[in-house]
Amino acid sequence: MYAFRNRQLKSKMAGLHNLYVLMKYLMMILSFIILVSGLVLLGVGIWINVGTTSFIKSVGEFSSQLGIVSNILAVAGAGLSLLGFIGCYGAWAEKRSFILVFFVVVSLVFLAEIVMALIVLIYQQKVANIIREASKQTLIHSYKGPGATDAISVAWNALMLTFKCCGVENTTSDFVGSTFTNNTGLLYPQTCCVNPASPSCDGVNTSPGILHTSSCDVKIIHFMKSQSIIMGSTAAVICVLELAAMMISVVLYVRLGSSGYHV
Repeated sequence: MYAFRNRQLKSKMAGLHNLYVLMKYLMMILSFIILVSGLVLLGVGIWINVGTTSFIKSVGEFSSQLGIVSNILAVAGAGLSLLGFIGCYGAWAEKRSFILVFFVVVSLVFLAEIVMALIVLIYQQKVANIIREASKQTLIHSYKGPGATDAISVAWNALMLTFKCCGVENTTSDFVGSTFTNNTGLLYPQTCCVNPASPSCDGVNTSPGILHTSSCDVKIIHFMKSQSIIMGSTAAVICVLELAAMMISVVLYVRLGSSGYHV
């Protein structure tokens, strides 16, 4: 009878051991995924700051704010990458101190991400309006034409050629009273044309088919939303992984503190 109970106890202990081994490797996997997700955010932040220079310059005085956003993404990505490394190493080496740091930091990051997500949802339309108004102001007051070499003119030319659009809200009407029109007497720049090299693209002819019919604000907002979907999806995955990692790290921390137990 005693031998039977002893075998039952050993079987139960073996089952628990296997469970904790599984949790150990799950935490390592989750931490590694958090590390990779952090690298993705770091890459997106760097890409916004470096790869979208034309767009950032086109919003004039608000370019510094977009620069701050890209820097925040880069810093957050770097932090998540470091956090993922701490969790992965803590689980692998069975270091309670690393696991505790991982749990505390993940909990704080998780709460911060929830708050940031709510702020983005509440103010996303306001941000879109700010970008639209800032873009319009730079187009009216600072854009000088296709041949200009200043940063804002170069940025606007690149935007209109890349996105095949004209003006901010309503094609040629956006240039009425603008610095460009006042200096040149033209209704629109060549970059507004479907074919800038065409003789019909003379800055005055507005016949159908000559100009791009899409306004740049629609294209810019659509571009930003497409990028926000990528970032939002990444953030959602990170939150789920963080929640799972928090629960597993608590179990491992408690278990590793039980009489020097090792998984």
